[in-house]
Amino acid sequence: MATVQTAPEMSLASPLPVQQEQSEIDLMALTMAALRFVNPWSVESKPSQWQTQIVPGSPEAKDRTITLAEVRMHDTPQDCWVVIYDRVYDITNFFDEHPGGADIMFEYAGHDASTAFRSSGHSRMALKALERFLVGELPLPERMYRRPGGIRLSDIPE
Repeated sequence: MATVQTAPEMSLASPLPVQQEQSEIDLMALTMAALRFVNPWSVESKPSQWQTQIVPGSPEAKDRTITLAEVRMHDTPQDCWVVIYDRVYDITNFFDEHPGGADIMFEYAGHDASTAFRSSGHSRMALKALERFLVGELPLPERMYRRPGGIRLSDIPE
């Protein structure tokens, strides 16, 4: 059986002397009163480009550039992005529909899944179905397939 130990009681030999005159201002009380009116931790800033909602499959998604660093931040079951052939897809709502199950898709959450997508034998129909999940495309320096001198595959969509 486990026993619970309590901390020993501590007491000061004598109370600390407090000497305060009526004319002195209590700076701590004044600071706390001021903080009731002003919240120093709420700083207004311009919204960044990523605070705007991205609608998967929208026409604007084709023109949006998303870095791999941004993709890596979307790696949870509630917010899951993957990269396939240099395009970024939000597959969060596709977990339940995927014939291979959600686990295989979540394995690549926030990463490039091009090789896994290609090696699993997806059809052209599956590639076409990805369009409804498109949220953007990688910047040119981060691309592997859709850039001059990149990896050439004859069957990736333009």
